[in-house]
Amino acid sequence: MHIDYIFNKLLKFTGIFYKLRAKLSYDWLKSIYFAFVYPHILYGIEIYANTYISYLDKLMKLNNKILRIMQDQPFCSHVNDLYTEFNLLPLDHLHTQQLLTCLGVQMFVL
Repeated sequence: MHIDYIFNKLLKFTGIFYKLRAKLSYDWLKSIYFAFVYPHILYGIEIYANTYISYLDKLMKLNNKILRIMQDQPFCSHVNDLYTEFNLLPLDHLHTQQLLTCLGVQMFVL
């Protein structure tokens, strides 16, 4: 239920970012993402992402879509490039990082 709630919450931002990407600079779009989208993804990820990857699939695809819109990239662009540009981790890796952070273990990404 929580994954569906987050999905519906973030779905509203796709249209907003479509309209804003032509009017705002890249830095503003990035700030808006980290202010309004990222906290919804991060909140409770230790619990809700501890499930099958198939349950997280639609949320991961929606986040990829939002990142593509903001970076004005085509659908065929590679997902790793989208996350690297924003210095982010995909949901499954973000889940692992948050779990390790809760345990007091630091994870270094190369």
